[in-house]
Amino acid sequence: MNRVPVKLANAPAPFPPAELPDLSAAGLDTALASASVRGAHGDPLLFARALAAGVEQDPAAATDRDRALDLVAIAAWRSGALGLRDDALARLGHLDTPEQRLAAAATLGVGVDVLDEFRRRQQTDRFWWPGRVDQRGYVLAVGGFRGIGGAWIRPPERVETLADAGAFALLVAGSWWRLDSDVWGARLSVLSEAPSTVHSRDDGVSIVIGPDTHLAWVHVRDQA
Repeated sequence: MNRVPVKLANAPAPFPPAELPDLSAAGLDTALASASVRGAHGDPLLFARALAAGVEQDPAAATDRDRALDLVAIAAWRSGALGLRDDALARLGHLDTPEQRLAAAATLGVGVDVLDEFRRRQQTDRFWWPGRVDQRGYVLAVGGFRGIGGAWIRPPERVETLADAGAFALLVAGSWWRLDSDVWGARLSVLSEAPSTVHSRDDGVSIVIGPDTHLAWVHVRDQA
Protein backbone atom coordinates (compact mmCIF):
# COMPACT_ATOMS: atom_id res chain seq x y z
CA MET A 1 0.00 0.00 0.00
CA ASN A 2 1.27 3.46 -0.85
CA ARG A 3 2.64 5.52 2.04
CA VAL A 4 2.33 8.87 0.28
CA PRO A 5 -0.65 10.55 -1.38
CA VAL A 6 -1.26 9.33 -4.92
CA LYS A 7 -3.74 9.67 -7.77
CA LEU A 8 -3.95 6.26 -9.39
CA ALA A 9 -4.93 7.73 -12.77
CA ASN A 10 -1.43 9.28 -12.78
CA ALA A 11 0.43 6.08 -11.91
CA PRO A 12 2.27 5.26 -14.05
CA ALA A 13 2.88 8.66 -15.63
CA PRO A 14 0.14 9.21 -18.25
CA PHE A 15 2.12 11.59 -20.48
CA PRO A 16 5.68 11.71 -21.83
CA PRO A 17 7.96 14.58 -20.82
CA ALA A 18 7.18 17.77 -22.75
CA GLU A 19 7.73 21.50 -22.64
CA LEU A 20 4.86 23.92 -22.10
CA PRO A 21 3.49 24.71 -25.59
CA ASP A 22 3.71 28.22 -26.99
CA LEU A 23 0.18 29.38 -27.81
CA SER A 24 1.01 33.05 -28.22
CA ALA A 25 -0.08 32.91 -31.88
CA ALA A 26 -3.54 32.01 -30.55
CA GLY A 27 -3.41 34.94 -28.14
CA LEU A 28 -2.80 32.86 -25.01
CA ASP A 29 -0.04 33.12 -22.42
CA THR A 30 0.56 29.53 -21.34
CA ALA A 31 3.06 30.57 -18.65
CA LEU A 32 0.30 32.62 -17.03
CA ALA A 33 -2.10 29.71 -17.45
CA SER A 34 0.42 27.42 -15.75
CA ALA A 35 0.69 29.83 -12.80
CA SER A 36 -3.09 29.88 -12.56
CA VAL A 37 -3.14 26.08 -12.51
CA ARG A 38 -0.71 26.10 -9.58
CA GLY A 39 -2.93 28.61 -7.77
CA ALA A 40 -5.91 26.32 -8.36
CA HIS A 41 -4.07 23.39 -6.72
CA GLY A 42 -3.18 21.72 -10.01
CA ASP A 43 0.19 20.35 -11.07
CA PRO A 44 1.95 22.69 -13.55
CA LEU A 45 4.22 19.93 -14.85
CA LEU A 46 1.26 17.68 -15.55
CA PHE A 47 -0.55 20.62 -17.14
CA ALA A 48 2.33 21.22 -19.54
CA ARG A 49 2.53 17.58 -20.55
CA ALA A 50 -1.23 17.17 -21.00
CA LEU A 51 -1.49 20.35 -23.02
CA ALA A 52 1.45 19.35 -25.22
CA ALA A 53 -0.16 15.98 -25.89
CA GLY A 54 -3.35 17.70 -27.03
CA VAL A 55 -1.68 20.30 -29.25
CA GLU A 56 0.34 17.56 -30.92
CA GLN A 57 -2.92 15.95 -32.08
CA ASP A 58 -4.49 19.22 -33.25
CA PRO A 59 -1.78 21.62 -34.48
CA ALA A 60 -4.48 24.12 -35.48
CA ALA A 61 -4.86 24.86 -31.77
CA ALA A 62 -1.52 26.66 -31.87
CA THR A 63 -3.14 29.51 -33.81
CA ASP A 64 -6.90 29.07 -33.21
CA ARG A 65 -7.90 30.78 -29.95
CA ASP A 66 -11.09 28.78 -29.37
CA ARG A 67 -9.36 25.45 -29.94
CA ALA A 68 -6.48 26.52 -27.72
CA LEU A 69 -8.85 27.57 -24.93
CA ASP A 70 -10.56 24.17 -25.10
CA LEU A 71 -7.27 22.35 -24.61
CA VAL A 72 -6.04 24.71 -21.89
CA ALA A 73 -9.23 24.22 -19.87
CA ILE A 74 -9.18 20.43 -20.32
CA ALA A 75 -5.46 20.24 -19.47
CA ALA A 76 -5.96 22.38 -16.37
CA TRP A 77 -8.69 20.07 -15.12
CA ARG A 78 -6.61 17.01 -16.01
CA SER A 79 -3.74 18.41 -13.94
CA GLY A 80 -5.91 18.56 -10.82
CA ALA A 81 -7.48 22.05 -10.93
CA LEU A 82 -10.89 21.05 -9.58
CA GLY A 83 -12.44 24.44 -10.32
CA LEU A 84 -12.11 23.82 -14.07
CA ARG A 85 -14.15 20.60 -13.99
CA ASP A 86 -17.50 22.01 -15.16
CA ASP A 87 -15.94 24.17 -17.85
CA ALA A 88 -13.84 21.31 -19.19
CA LEU A 89 -16.79 18.92 -19.30
CA ALA A 90 -18.87 21.50 -21.15
CA ARG A 91 -16.09 21.95 -23.71
CA LEU A 92 -15.88 18.18 -24.21
CA GLY A 93 -19.49 18.30 -25.37
CA HIS A 94 -18.80 20.80 -28.16
CA LEU A 95 -15.94 19.30 -30.16
CA ASP A 96 -16.62 19.78 -33.87
CA THR A 97 -13.86 17.91 -35.70
CA PRO A 98 -12.06 14.56 -35.46
CA GLU A 99 -8.84 16.44 -34.73
CA GLN A 100 -10.44 18.20 -31.77
CA ARG A 101 -11.71 14.91 -30.39
CA LEU A 102 -8.29 13.31 -30.77
CA ALA A 103 -6.69 16.29 -29.06
CA ALA A 104 -9.15 16.25 -26.17
CA ALA A 105 -8.63 12.52 -25.61
CA ALA A 106 -4.86 12.96 -25.74
CA THR A 107 -5.08 15.83 -23.24
CA LEU A 108 -7.01 13.61 -20.85
CA GLY A 109 -4.71 10.66 -21.43
CA VAL A 110 -7.53 8.38 -22.58
CA GLY A 111 -8.26 6.70 -25.90
CA VAL A 112 -10.49 8.58 -28.31
CA ASP A 113 -12.67 5.46 -28.44
CA VAL A 114 -13.70 6.00 -24.81
CA LEU A 115 -13.99 9.80 -24.92
CA ASP A 116 -17.80 9.80 -25.20
CA GLU A 117 -18.13 7.20 -22.46
CA PHE A 118 -15.80 9.20 -20.23
CA ARG A 119 -17.84 12.37 -20.63
CA ARG A 120 -21.13 10.52 -20.14
CA ARG A 121 -19.98 8.74 -16.99
CA GLN A 122 -18.45 11.91 -15.55
CA GLN A 123 -21.90 13.52 -15.52
CA THR A 124 -22.89 11.24 -12.64
CA ASP A 125 -19.60 9.72 -11.45
CA ARG A 126 -16.84 12.28 -10.93
CA PHE A 127 -14.36 9.53 -10.04
CA TRP A 128 -14.65 7.42 -13.19
CA TRP A 129 -11.82 6.82 -15.60
CA PRO A 130 -11.16 3.76 -17.79
CA GLY A 131 -8.55 2.30 -15.46
CA ARG A 132 -10.60 2.32 -12.26
CA VAL A 133 -11.77 -1.27 -12.57
CA ASP A 134 -8.14 -2.41 -12.64
CA GLN A 135 -7.60 -0.62 -9.31
CA ARG A 136 -10.56 -2.44 -7.72
CA GLY A 137 -12.39 0.86 -7.27
CA TYR A 138 -9.60 2.78 -5.57
CA VAL A 139 -9.11 6.27 -7.02
CA LEU A 140 -6.69 8.30 -4.93
CA ALA A 141 -5.15 8.71 -1.51
CA VAL A 142 -4.73 11.94 0.46
CA GLY A 143 -3.07 12.92 3.71
CA GLY A 144 0.04 10.97 4.52
CA PHE A 145 2.48 11.28 7.40
CA ARG A 146 3.78 14.81 7.84
CA GLY A 147 7.26 13.53 8.63
CA ILE A 148 7.70 12.34 5.02
CA GLY A 149 5.93 15.26 3.35
CA GLY A 150 2.31 14.42 4.07
CA ALA A 151 -0.37 16.45 5.83
CA TRP A 152 -1.12 14.63 9.07
CA ILE A 153 0.67 13.71 12.30
CA ARG A 154 -1.82 10.92 13.12
CA PRO A 155 -4.07 8.60 11.14
CA PRO A 156 -7.54 9.98 10.36
CA GLU A 157 -10.12 8.61 12.78
CA ARG A 158 -13.52 9.70 11.49
CA VAL A 159 -15.12 10.62 8.16
CA GLU A 160 -18.31 12.52 7.39
CA THR A 161 -19.92 13.11 4.01
CA LEU A 162 -20.57 16.74 3.10
CA ALA A 163 -23.25 18.18 0.84
CA ASP A 164 -21.03 19.03 -2.14
CA ALA A 165 -20.16 16.29 -4.62
CA GLY A 166 -16.75 14.80 -3.89
CA ALA A 167 -16.54 16.55 -0.50
CA PHE A 168 -15.84 14.91 2.85
CA ALA A 169 -14.78 15.97 6.33
CA LEU A 170 -12.09 14.02 8.17
CA LEU A 171 -11.18 14.24 11.85
CA VAL A 172 -7.42 14.03 12.36
CA ALA A 173 -5.65 14.65 15.68
CA GLY A 174 -8.51 16.78 16.99
CA SER A 175 -8.87 18.93 13.86
CA TRP A 176 -11.40 18.67 11.05
CA TRP A 177 -10.18 18.73 7.46
CA ARG A 178 -12.21 19.16 4.29
CA LEU A 179 -11.45 17.03 1.24
CA ASP A 180 -12.67 18.11 -2.20
CA SER A 181 -11.93 15.62 -4.95
CA ASP A 182 -12.60 14.03 -8.29
CA VAL A 183 -10.74 11.55 -10.49
CA TRP A 184 -7.96 14.01 -11.39
CA GLY A 185 -7.59 16.16 -8.29
CA ALA A 186 -7.82 16.43 -4.53
CA ARG A 187 -7.57 19.40 -2.20
CA LEU A 188 -7.27 19.31 1.59
CA SER A 189 -8.06 22.31 3.78
CA VAL A 190 -8.45 22.79 7.52
CA LEU A 191 -11.97 23.54 8.77
CA SER A 192 -12.42 26.12 11.50
CA GLU A 193 -14.97 23.92 13.25
CA ALA A 194 -16.66 20.54 13.05
CA PRO A 195 -19.17 20.21 10.20
CA SER A 196 -22.59 21.31 11.42
CA THR A 197 -24.51 19.06 9.04
CA VAL A 198 -23.59 15.79 7.40
CA HIS A 199 -25.20 14.03 4.48
CA SER A 200 -25.61 10.60 3.00
CA ARG A 201 -25.18 9.78 -0.68
CA ASP A 202 -26.02 6.55 -2.45
CA ASP A 203 -23.27 6.88 -5.04
CA GLY A 204 -20.97 4.12 -3.86
CA VAL A 205 -18.21 6.56 -2.89
CA SER A 206 -16.53 6.08 0.47
CA ILE A 207 -13.35 7.11 2.28
CA VAL A 208 -11.29 4.17 3.51
CA ILE A 209 -9.24 4.86 6.64
CA GLY A 210 -7.49 2.69 9.20
CA PRO A 211 -5.60 2.96 12.49
CA ASP A 212 -2.28 1.94 10.91
CA THR A 213 -2.14 4.41 8.00
CA HIS A 214 -2.02 8.18 7.66
CA LEU A 215 -3.67 7.93 4.26
CA ALA A 216 -7.35 8.28 3.43
CA TRP A 217 -8.36 6.47 0.24
CA VAL A 218 -11.24 7.45 -2.03
CA HIS A 219 -12.97 4.24 -3.11
CA VAL A 220 -15.94 3.74 -5.42
CA ARG A 221 -18.06 0.63 -5.18
CA ASP A 222 -19.26 -0.64 -8.53
CA GLN A 223 -23.00 -0.13 -8.87
CA ALA A 224 -25.09 -3.22 -9.47
